[in-house]
Amino acid sequence: MITLNFMKKTIYMNTYSFWKAKNDDLHRLNGKPSYQSWYENSRKKCKRYFENGRHHRLNGKPACQGWYRDGRTYNHMYYDYGKHT
Repeated sequence: MITLNFMKKTIYMNTYSFWKAKNDDLHRLNGKPSYQSWYENSRKKCKRYFENGRHHRLNGKPACQGWYRDGRTYNHMYYDYGKHT
């Protein structure tokens, strides 16, 4: 059984949320992001998907996604259990 802890905080007007396992590794199941951040204007800044502390996302979707303040995407990276693909 995996117990997950959720934390949300705001630093320098940016908001961050984390899902971590008991061992403090970023982790979340069912295709949901383990780490997210937003700009002060409430637009998405970053989404990252982890399993057991390693970047991972199924079905050919990016494990890391980033956006500029105006909403345009700038970064999509694909990982399979921590290995860049």
